[in-house]
Amino acid sequence: MAQIIVSSRYLKSGKRGKTKRRNFTKYIATRESVEKRPQNTGKTTANQKQLIAELIKEFPMAKQYLEYTDYTKNPSSENASELISTIIERHADVIGNRRNFVGYMANRPGAERRGEHGLFNGSDEPIDLNAVANEVAEHPGYVWTHVVSLRREDAVRLGYTNSDMWRELVKRHIDDISKAQNIPLANMKWYAAFHDTTHHPHIHLIVYSSDPRQGYLTKEGMAAIRSAFANDIFHEDMKSIYQEQTLTRNELKALSENNMKEIVAQLGSGEIDERLVMSIQKLYEQLQTTKGKKVYGYLHNDVKETVDEIFSQLAQDKNIQALYNKWCEFEKAKYRMYTQKDKDFPDLINNKEFRSVRNMIIRTVMKMGRAQTVPAEPEFIDIKDDVEVQAEETIPQLVYNNTSDTVSRERALKRIQARKYIVSSDEKQDISKGIRILTELADNGDDLSAYKLGKIYLKGDIVYRDYNKAEKYLRQVSVDNEYAMYNLAKLYLTEEKKNISAAVKLLEKACRNSDIEPYAAYAYAKILLDDIEMHDTEKAIQLLKDSSTSNSLCSYMLGKLYLFGNDEIEINKAEAERWLKMSAEAGNECAQRLLDNSDNYNSLVLKSTVSSLIVNLGCIIEEDNRRSRKNMPRSDRKLMQVIQRKKRELGIKSDEVIEQSY
Repeated sequence: MAQIIVSSRYLKSGKRGKTKRRNFTKYIATRESVEKRPQNTGKTTANQKQLIAELIKEFPMAKQYLEYTDYTKNPSSENASELISTIIERHADVIGNRRNFVGYMANRPGAERRGEHGLFNGSDEPIDLNAVANEVAEHPGYVWTHVVSLRREDAVRLGYTNSDMWRELVKRHIDDISKAQNIPLANMKWYAAFHDTTHHPHIHLIVYSSDPRQGYLTKEGMAAIRSAFANDIFHEDMKSIYQEQTLTRNELKALSENNMKEIVAQLGSGEIDERLVMSIQKLYEQLQTTKGKKVYGYLHNDVKETVDEIFSQLAQDKNIQALYNKWCEFEKAKYRMYTQKDKDFPDLINNKEFRSVRNMIIRTVMKMGRAQTVPAEPEFIDIKDDVEVQAEETIPQLVYNNTSDTVSRERALKRIQARKYIVSSDEKQDISKGIRILTELADNGDDLSAYKLGKIYLKGDIVYRDYNKAEKYLRQVSVDNEYAMYNLAKLYLTEEKKNISAAVKLLEKACRNSDIEPYAAYAYAKILLDDIEMHDTEKAIQLLKDSSTSNSLCSYMLGKLYLFGNDEIEINKAEAERWLKMSAEAGNECAQRLLDNSDNYNSLVLKSTVSSLIVNLGCIIEEDNRRSRKNMPRSDRKLMQVIQRKKRELGIKSDEVIEQSY
């Protein structure tokens, strides 16, 4: 497994710190360049063993270096020498100073020279080594150093064997480093040098702010820098993992849907976990008397305990356990890309990545008093539309047979070929050919192909779902194509592309087409009922009534609204039965089931909530931790307090350095 090591530390300021910074800068810049030759591969000498033991005791973090792994697997004299050199190199500032360290970076054995020395930064202007060494030494604030190291075989395979490749890598991620180190990009200064050592080619990177009051680095920041470099360097290696994750996410979704169907089939049979039903009922009653924000962090301890109990019971579901186990497997695979050890994950309920589950539980249970019942109606309805039929079947063949226009005949023929590849074959290679043909046609202005491509990328059943491409091709034809408007609105209601106002505008336009109107009105009504900013119950009811004869889900929703009521709608069983009967007569089995059990709707609501919770939990796991960290602005006065607190949390004394390797 490919690996990358990133170690980070800071060089202290002050009188003693200046000397160390100076020596360290000079050391990495001025050592005479030598040719590396294979060393003695015999057994480790007694002196080497003793020295390694002393160094490891002094610098225990060295156990995370790639050189240490090589040494423990094969304790040869050569590997011992590499380990000793690496430990001394990465802690040169402890025995030297900042100025000498910069010199060492630029001119140590194996450093690739760029003229008189090997130092580089983002500018193409010549670098005055002495000036840089003095600047680093005299800087009154913190100066951070990072070492990014690869195995020789990975460096050769991926092309990281020269300073230009490493320089471009650092330049691509300056913004990431800036954010991780809490230094504004405009104030960030950096210098680096590439060392082409025998076993582990690496760079030394010095980072600091022109404003000495700025900049600090936490464990999370170190992890962000490490991740940015690893994801870039091993992009191709990780692509297969991401592809497998996509397949797994699709499988997770299918499992969630199947789980929901199983639960629905069990309604009224007594097979649903009654403990979970009782816990949900308890939480619902607690929330009714809870004042203030209905958010987990603001709740009383007894209410939190009930939420935790529900989460724990949900996590025991066998399908949820399977989903989480797969999530952990692929997270471990990604983690091993840039670390030497496996990562252990806690139980689902103790995993901080899924903190949002508790608030999801609260939101779902709070909706119990409103029109929620089993099964929940879909957000959107997939419709087999005329345009798609034309794109796949009728129009291409007719155009090809009945037109003399060469361009039209050629496009029609290509659409027919694409359809054969996509529809008539399960081979990935054939499907790819069909997609390439459609892409060529769409990019050259063929609207039918663009529409088909947009739906393919939106649905994600024969290719990996790609919302950006789906948006591109659907927008291409959405000006006067109501079917494209409808599907583009569907796209804008996904979490990845959330834009409710844009979706509403598209749905309003899509309603102009009488074939789509019942489905667009249904989706629009759901937004008006569920979205806080656009909430309009009266308008939603009118939309549902206007489309109830053409869409059984519209009459189904009306039946639910009148059966359960809410803050704006009085319960009206007669009206509820009227609309549910209309929906049932149109073939909606869910409406019929609700009619048959309308006298026991409280029980239905509880059991429906169980179903919703399990499905929602599956969806949360499926999202695969897309949360982003946001840096909170801090005043200069508080900056040192934050740094000192972080150091205390890591068990570091004020006169020590922070180092973290991954």
